[in-house]
Amino acid sequence: MLGILTLLFGLILVGVGYEDGPKQVSGGTQGTITIERCGMDAIGDDVECSGTFRSDDGKLRSHVEDFEPGEEADKGEKFQVVGDSTGYFNRGTFASFYVEAVKVWCVAAAMFGVATFPLSAAFRRNGRPMRRGTFITGLSLLFGGLLGCGVCVLVNAVLI
Repeated sequence: MLGILTLLFGLILVGVGYEDGPKQVSGGTQGTITIERCGMDAIGDDVECSGTFRSDDGKLRSHVEDFEPGEEADKGEKFQVVGDSTGYFNRGTFASFYVEAVKVWCVAAAMFGVATFPLSAAFRRNGRPMRRGTFITGLSLLFGGLLGCGVCVLVNAVLI
C-alpha cells in the first residue's frame, strides 16, 4: 500500500513539474528590479520593497510598489525577476523556473525508486528474492533522482 501511495504521489509531482515552469513564465517579461526602499508589510511578517522594473530588452520600464524579495534589501540592490501581465513579479529568471520544474521531476524519479521496493515485495511469491533488475532499477531511480535534485538546487542557486 505504501509503495502504491508513493507511486501515485510521484505521478502527481510529474504533473506539477510539467506545468510549473512554463505556467510561471508564460507571457512574462524578464528583467531587473532596482530597490528604492524596503520595509515590513502591514502584518509584519514579510519584507515589501518598492523600486523600478526594467526589462532585459530595454522596452519596458515601470514603478513597482509591492515586491517581496524574501529578504531585507538595501537601496540600489538589484533582483532578477519575471513579471507577468498582472504586474506581479516572481524572483528568478526564465531558466530558473524551468530548473525548478525539472527538480520536481527529479523528486518524482526518486519517489518511483522508493516505490519500487514495496511494490516488488507485494508481487513476489513464496519468499523469492527480489529480481536483480528490479533492485538496480529502484536504486538507479532513487539515487538518480536525488542527484538530479542536487544538481537542480546548485544550478538554481547560480541562476538567481
